[in-house]
Amino acid sequence: MAHYETEEERIEAIRKWWKDNGSSILAGAVLGIGGLLGWKAWVSYQHGQAEAASSHYAGVLEAAGEGGMERAAQEVAALEAEYASTPYAALSALELAKLKAQAGDLDGAAEQLRWALEHADQEALRHTARLRLARVLVAQGHGDEALVLLAEPLPGAYTSLAEEIKGDALLAKGELEKARAAYNLAILSARGDTEFLQMKLNDLGTTESDQNS
Repeated sequence: MAHYETEEERIEAIRKWWKDNGSSILAGAVLGIGGLLGWKAWVSYQHGQAEAASSHYAGVLEAAGEGGMERAAQEVAALEAEYASTPYAALSALELAKLKAQAGDLDGAAEQLRWALEHADQEALRHTARLRLARVLVAQGHGDEALVLLAEPLPGAYTSLAEEIKGDALLAKGELEKARAAYNLAILSARGDTEFLQMKLNDLGTTESDQNS
């Protein structure tokens, strides 16, 4: 450590050090404060976005409960245009897709499901959109496209539903043995009641090997 004979020497040394280093210290302080303020502004912005998106989503659910397709579509359009990065946008797209499917608008339902599949950040939402889109595609007569979607790996919790939809797609294509195998796998991997799946399997009738056994 430097030794100073007088107080004047100590003060002069401090002045010199500040002259050499003061600018960088001030710059660092300004950057630090600016970064903190910027982070707070970003958090505030994100909070505002989430609140606004939540309000639109509530509107979608309210409209859906009242059967108000037009209002639901308006709310979803606002979410997809302005709040696409929030989970509420994908959730609303799924809700509108359900309304459109129930109304017989399969093209509109598929459009919303494709949007959700492309924009959802959460894996669970993407898996749900993929499975629902595959089901709609089967209903549209696009079994091959549905099978391509279902070829992508899914977590075990989705296996039964995925295999059921595969079975539906294969049945529509006339590939009965493959459909039978898919339904059997759906039953084996199911975590709940399998009565409906068993009905689908029974509707296929018995195979030649079954008759000979």
